[in-house]
Amino acid sequence: MSNFEDVIMQNRYYVDKTMYIPLLEDQANYLIFIRPRRFGKSLLLSMLRSYYDLSQKDKFQQLFGNLWIGQHTTPLQGKYQILYLDFSKIGGSIDELPQRFDSYSAVQLDGFLNRYREYYTDEFIERFSAADKGIDKLHILDDEARRLGYPLYLIIDEYDNFTNVILSEHGQKMFHDLTHASGFYREYFKQFKGMFNRIFLMGVSPITLDDLSSGYNIDWNISTDETFNAMMGFSESDVREMFCYYHQNNMLTGDIEAMITEMKPWYDNYCFAEERYGETTMYNSVMVLNFVD
Repeated sequence: MSNFEDVIMQNRYYVDKTMYIPLLEDQANYLIFIRPRRFGKSLLLSMLRSYYDLSQKDKFQQLFGNLWIGQHTTPLQGKYQILYLDFSKIGGSIDELPQRFDSYSAVQLDGFLNRYREYYTDEFIERFSAADKGIDKLHILDDEARRLGYPLYLIIDEYDNFTNVILSEHGQKMFHDLTHASGFYREYFKQFKGMFNRIFLMGVSPITLDDLSSGYNIDWNISTDETFNAMMGFSESDVREMFCYYHQNNMLTGDIEAMITEMKPWYDNYCFAEERYGETTMYNSVMVLNFVD
């Protein structure tokens, strides 16, 4: 499950990563974080969204009361209007991509307005709703939020999803046209640069951002920072605690240490910070859950 609110409200087992929130706040305001697939990236972003979202401020105790951050709240909790984008939702042929990208952006921006409608005037809502293109809605929102002093937070999941597909299936020239000069993807990121107080990008590779850097050069890559080596996936203590929980509740039988020994050569030994190699290596979270199943 990748929706944090659903995980908590349905009383699912959750490996707490909220202790990283103040550590992330100590970093730059514009961050990028890279991890392989099936490490829980979308769930982490969903958790951050619930924590910072102004529209979910009143749910804080309900969602976070039993987690680490519930006793260590930061001043930024519930302070932002959040635009959440998931670029894995954008598909179609290469010729349709610019239009599909803009249409997806427009739909998400309309959802943004519905969520924060009470903070805007009827005149603004009418003007915003009348704009057809996502890029125009973005400009209108930028101007109004800046005028009113509203802090905005942009969270993008799978920021490199379709660009990696283009690079692998259509070649370097098509990828270059998309991310350089007047390519629509690069142009969108130029708008993001001056608009949002905070930005968090998540993906599987840094290649797209490297090519966008001339138009979007504000991101700080914390992917190999030792502070965040264990922010994704499960540590061995996480796995042991999970197994003990299900064993105590008669949902898992067998020798826990024997199971961990069996799993270790296959699912362990991911390390993303050179300084932590040999100290803290991570298990792929989805593989662990598949093993338990």
